[in-house]
Amino acid sequence: MKLEMVTKSNIRKFLIIFLFLVVVIGPDHVSAMTINVSVPEKYSEVKAGEKVYFETEVKWPENNGRKDLRIEYSVKNKAGGEVAYLKVLKAIETQASFMDAISIPESVSPGTYKISAKFSDYGSLSEDVAASFRVSKNTNSTQNYLIVIIGMLGVIAVFVVTELFVLTKRNNI
Repeated sequence: MKLEMVTKSNIRKFLIIFLFLVVVIGPDHVSAMTINVSVPEKYSEVKAGEKVYFETEVKWPENNGRKDLRIEYSVKNKAGGEVAYLKVLKAIETQASFMDAISIPESVSPGTYKISAKFSDYGSLSEDVAASFRVSKNTNSTQNYLIVIIGMLGVIAVFVVTELFVLTKRNNI
């Protein structure tokens, strides 16, 4: 019987010490923050010189009150070189969803690119997420329009010359 009391007593002591360690010495901050950056299907392929639009979704259930998040978006190529950059400040409570856009320079070569987003507050929060999209070759649409306009002017010129030729033949007969 004494053996049972000692065991129960030891278990109680162990539980008390364990709870003390968990509560007092345990981690300072455990975050349930969820961040997602995604590129809608419509913008999963853009041409160089256009904007790529993306959605950012933040869920921060343990946040009490409004806090500012600094968000740094960076568009990088496969080699990790930065081709575009955007820095924004957003006020977040428990959750937020918003659209942003970054202009892709015309000098960017076709290929797969990654939008990296770094989230930080004025404290210890620091989270990184990423999404990818494709940049396709920028066909110069004004050049295509110019070719069509010159072609139409050529067809009109041929009709005018033909009509003038027909009219001068009729007047000479």
